[in-house]
Amino acid sequence: MEPKFVNRFQRSFDVEKELYLYLHITAPPMLISLIILGVTAVVNLIVCLVCGLTYANLAVFAMCFIVLCIILYRYYAAIQAGRSRLKEETNNKGEITVTASLDGDELISESTAREEPVYVPFSQLKKVFVTKNFYMIQTEEKMVYVFKKGAFSVGKEEDFLPYVRQLIEHNKKKGK
Repeated sequence: MEPKFVNRFQRSFDVEKELYLYLHITAPPMLISLIILGVTAVVNLIVCLVCGLTYANLAVFAMCFIVLCIILYRYYAAIQAGRSRLKEETNNKGEITVTASLDGDELISESTAREEPVYVPFSQLKKVFVTKNFYMIQTEEKMVYVFKKGAFSVGKEEDFLPYVRQLIEHNKKKGK
């Protein structure tokens, strides 16, 4: 069967940077949490300065700062782990060629770092999110498969995201 979409690109550390930035900072739940954290910190600092309830409000302000530091540390640690993992996968070359395609009823991921392709049935697709340079498809097992913007050799890029969202919506309805 002819593949509906084929995407081939040189994968470098940019994928991990965008993935972890999304997961740890720019994903909607994280953004909402960071905004609430920031508002709480500012309000408590203002209350501390205006009302003079120094100890109680400084404690809340300190907690906000500590939580922010933990979030940033988790992001930094994920980046370092991703960098190490990519070095292992590429034998310190830093880049691998990835070909991802949607063919029939499965996603196929091939890589110069693996001997065998990975086959993922469409029924396993759970979420798709878009970063600056990539479309990222997450499966039920929390694996992420990447399609680079502008690197489609088969299929129209403008049709890709609606098609994947339709597959995921179908999976959600089927699971109910």
